[in-house]
Amino acid sequence: MFRRTTDYDRPHPRTMTAGEKVEQALARRPNSHVPGLTLARLLSRPDTEKEKLNLTMHHGQGALLGLVRATMGVYGTRGPFVDFIFTGMRLSVDQTLENWVGSGALPWTWPVDEQVIDIVHKGVFAFATEYVSHFRYTTRPER
Repeated sequence: MFRRTTDYDRPHPRTMTAGEKVEQALARRPNSHVPGLTLARLLSRPDTEKEKLNLTMHHGQGALLGLVRATMGVYGTRGPFVDFIFTGMRLSVDQTLENWVGSGALPWTWPVDEQVIDIVHKGVFAFATEYVSHFRYTTRPER
């Protein structure tokens, strides 16, 4: 396997959250603290620490599931259909943890616009993760 040491030809990990921030600014939607609340409850911490733990949960889940998606890509599981399947995996992990600790509502009880927003953001995550893993692990430098 080849390790690339420059970032000029692949997206920075923060680009995955750019769409969410643009959507939040346009819709004037505040940040969700459910991921932080979920992690606080998983770690038996007070609910007041949810804001501090929010980014940790976002990045932790992203890293863990990004590793799963990268592994799928390295072994040849690629394409838009697989991105669709991975979007479902990402949603399943979120909902399983949130419902296990009682920090979130069941998705079918959400307003439709919130369901669409969550699915689109998870889809962007799936596509971006495949893009990064595909080009990072399958392309070789020109000689």
